[in-house]
This record gives sequence, structure tokens and C-alpha cells, in this order.
Amino acid sequence: MSTITTTPTETSLRVGRTGDGSRVRIDTDVRGGPDRPTLRPVLLASDPEQARVSLVPEGALLLAGDAVAITIHVGDGATLHLVEPAGTVAYDMRGGVASWTVDVTVGDGATLIWDAEPFIAAAGSDTVWTARFTLAERARLRLRETLVLGRHGERPGRLQHHLEVVQADGVPILVDALDLGPGGRELVLGGRRVLGSSLFVGLEDHAVAGTRYELEQGGVLVRSLADEMHLL
Repeated sequence: MSTITTTPTETSLRVGRTGDGSRVRIDTDVRGGPDRPTLRPVLLASDPEQARVSLVPEGALLLAGDAVAITIHVGDGATLHLVEPAGTVAYDMRGGVASWTVDVTVGDGATLIWDAEPFIAAAGSDTVWTARFTLAERARLRLRETLVLGRHGERPGRLQHHLEVVQADGVPILVDALDLGPGGRELVLGGRRVLGSSLFVGLEDHAVAGTRYELEQGGVLVRSLADEMHLL
């Protein structure tokens, strides 16, 4: 059985305001072997307070043995709008496994808006997806996710999805774990194939349809199910 590579591809992105009032400072670092595709941050626009950045894959993701690690830091008072040009497909891994790990820190009074494109678990894939967001005081977060189990007309792969959002002192805002796959789709999603989620912390949830979950520490999680992405 294949295992996850011991040399993950690493993408680091830091955004912070500068003392002279010029454009926000953006630092990036991308590391990975020549045979492993990486995610490269590409600056789309910026001003003294905010930046809009696209995470561009440089090759096919995800394949067996891939280990993608993303680290993001949004400095105090800054705003980062993160977009993705295309969805991610976890391909048939023929008994192997891949991982996708995200570690995010949002500073005091800072804002992160992440409009993620669909993550598709194709038949035969096996992915461990883990994300941790640490929010400082007055930090704001909007996270949009779409999980798709299987491409059109095929059985789903397996997706172990772990999302944790905590305050800076460690108090949890949201802890969510889903084990989705050929059996999980029926048990967890009622046979549906697409799960859409929008998380709002410190921001308004304007015009988002779905089931609302009011979080005890503040914030709203909105979720909806569909058989196809365009129906979500």
C-alpha cells in the first residue's frame, strides 16, 4: 500500500500592514520536490489595507503520496481575500493516500475571506483533509467550501475532512469532523453527492441559502446538500 510522501509540498503566505501606509506587505514561500506539484500564491491586487491572492496549482493535484501543506498568516488589521482558479480533484490512488493540511492564523482586527473552489473526491481516492484556523480578538472569517463525492456518474472516493476554528486562547468556535466515502455518503449526507458550507465569524451571512447553525462562541455555519454542484 502506498503512503504519504515524507517530503510534503509547502506553501506559506503572510500578509501584513506596513507602518508607512503603503501597500500591504506580502511574503510567500513555496517548497516542494521536482516531482510534486505545488500551490503557488499569485497576487491579483493590493492596497494599503488588503490583498487579493490566488492559489494556483502547478500540476495535477491530488495523487497518491501527495502531501500538501498550506500556512497562512494575516497580520493585525489586514485583510486577505483568497481565491482559487479551479477546483481540486483527488484522483484514483489505487490503494494509496494523500493529505491536505491547512494552518491559518488571523490577527487582531484582521479579516480572511477564502472562497474555495470544489474539492472532488474521485472514485478510488483516499484523502485526509485537515484545517485549523486560529482567530485573534476581533478577527473576522468567511470560509466557503464545496465537497463533491465522486465525479458525475462514478462512485465517491474517501474523504476524511477535519475542520477546527479556535480563538487565540484555544477556546473552540467550531470543531467538525466528517468521514465521507462510499458508505459515508449514505450515512452522513443522506445519499447526496455535494455538501456546501459557508462559515461566518464576525461577518454577516448575506443571502446564503441552507440550514443555519448558530455557534455558541459567535458565528454562523450554513450548510446545504445537493446531487449536483450547479444545484447547490
